Amino acid sequence: MNMTKEKRNAALASVGLLALSIYVMACNSSPSFSPDDTKVLYPAFDPVTGVIGMSVYDREAGSSEMLFLLAGYDHGSQTNTPPCPALLRGQWLPSGKDVVIAYVGPGGNNKEGAITLSVIPWAGRKPVKTLLSECDTEKAGEFFMTSPLCVAGERLFYRGGPNQLFRIDLRTFTRTEHEFEDAQGDMAIYPAPDGRGVFYLEQQTDPKEQTVFGWLDPETFSRTALMTTTNRLRDETSIAYDRQGRTLAYLEADDGIANLTVWRDSQVAFSRSVDTQSEKLAFGNAILTASGKSVLATFARANGTNATSYGLMEIPFSDAPAREVTFIQEAPANGEDSVGYFQAALSHDGKTVAIASTYLGAGDKGIKPEDCALFLVELSNPDWMVTKVPIPMPARKLAESQ
Repeated sequence: MNMTKEKRNAALASVGLLALSIYVMACNSSPSFSPDDTKVLYPAFDPVTGVIGMSVYDREAGSSEMLFLLAGYDHGSQTNTPPCPALLRGQWLPSGKDVVIAYVGPGGNNKEGAITLSVIPWAGRKPVKTLLSECDTEKAGEFFMTSPLCVAGERLFYRGGPNQLFRIDLRTFTRTEHEFEDAQGDMAIYPAPDGRGVFYLEQQTDPKEQTVFGWLDPETFSRTALMTTTNRLRDETSIAYDRQGRTLAYLEADDGIANLTVWRDSQVAFSRSVDTQSEKLAFGNAILTASGKSVLATFARANGTNATSYGLMEIPFSDAPAREVTFIQEAPANGEDSVGYFQAALSHDGKTVAIASTYLGAGDKGIKPEDCALFLVELSNPDWMVTKVPIPMPARKLAESQ
């Protein structure tokens, strides 16, 4: 499914309010840390073909290598240059020996396309396994795009409909379908921070409007509610949660004001508003820090009417001032639409944040070549030391940027 951002956003709009509300976090354009935190999986341009693939950065060696490339021509394509896939997403498996990469695009025998999953070995010589699963409906691919890659052990979970869930065994590629017939509203799923379980979020409207956050049993699909909140999810809502599912944070930006509400055990534990000194601010995804005392979030801030800056913000669960670092100063003015492609991942030890700006450079009005990079932020450093790993743009994108 090769598409422009405008077409992709229009497709996302058709899957419902809850999907839009969770999309910013769920699209999973963030990098992925290996279980031992020594390597980072992230999207990068292939300099030869120009398509976006997945690379692995070795933090100890300070070098990257391309791991996966996927290109395809649309029927009737008028160019001999392979287009970029709509969105490639990757995740390390908990064993650290394999990587799973997913994408939605053309394939199979129907016009709705197919979901493609590839399991790629990292440690040891094993076959590369690829599953192509035809989309059952026109919206199946759209639901997949708005679902994060939920990996629990060697199984992957994704939504096939408002209350439909698929489980893929990544060893055998056995697919199990489950319908939540007792759901009282649209269901969304989220990966547990340790990659060993699945959380769910249910936006209920009957008999009253509320949001239930809980644990989904990977074996039986049974749900255990952990807390119920009264926050209404909106398009700009980002959520963050801890490993146990006892803390749930809602973060929104409204006319430059960051509104944070923190729930613990179904009670509001803390709330605050932060003036970000900007008329236009949009958040990407939000992550709870390892201490559980603050939330991290990527952001896009309008600089006048012609430019956007991108960075990382930390908002403490106290009256202490928010902290931020800016990585990109002068990008095209489309931050509200593009911040969903500028997402952060937190290392397992909670000391490093990784963000890749690859997809910001993939559009018609992309970022400058020097701003296309993998950014690693050392949170344990008082000054938030940033390591910038350049992502070379292909010749075609370099020519367009000049």
